[in-house]
Amino acid sequence: MKPNVDAVVFDLDATLINLGGFVEWRKAHEDIVRTYLEHGCDEKNVEACSAKGLFTMLEEMYDINAAAHGESRAVEIQEAAYYVLSGYEETGSQRCTKMTGCVEALEWVKGTGIPMGICTSNSQTSAEKTLRQEGLAHYFKAVVGRTTRHRMKPHPDQLIECYRILGVKPSRGAFVGDSHKDVIAGKAVGSYTIAVPVYFNRVEKILEAGVDRIIDSLAELPQALLEI
Repeated sequence: MKPNVDAVVFDLDATLINLGGFVEWRKAHEDIVRTYLEHGCDEKNVEACSAKGLFTMLEEMYDINAAAHGESRAVEIQEAAYYVLSGYEETGSQRCTKMTGCVEALEWVKGTGIPMGICTSNSQTSAEKTLRQEGLAHYFKAVVGRTTRHRMKPHPDQLIECYRILGVKPSRGAFVGDSHKDVIAGKAVGSYTIAVPVYFNRVEKILEAGVDRIIDSLAELPQALLEI
């Protein structure tokens, strides 16, 4: 049997790969705060954004810098911040591991002939490196990671780009991730959303985001896709 979708797009970290468990996020956060300050960003703005967490800081500081210094300068500053974070991610990728059932799920989807993509908030470089390292790159026709060209999830920009590369309408795709941000992005473009929450994700936030299906592990993905 073949699922009633034309593409399956996956988040990467904590969905297919445990990368985040090996990234020194606190040090990365501290270094990125320093990077913003070294680039002349207002200290009060940096402190306020930093208190909301690393990825929220990245998102909000871009908007603040664009308003204060213009788009081109905001991109320049953001690329410097992303460069720092990418270094930490690439170091962590040297120790990363596959999530349980990852290969089996990908093999099953591959067997249906449905194309697959990756849409991740990890950097483009670290995502591609990790996929090659873990022997998974050949499964994916499209990999869209963190760059200054597209806003990160929960904004739908990256997901739209991934579907564009795949040549599939978002409404004909399924997006599989671990967090409420994945669900929000997927629902924004009309995709069917499947969540595989890990221990640090709040299931209630995933439900509030309007997820279509929650599964306990990737072992349940084939059945979930068949029931769309």
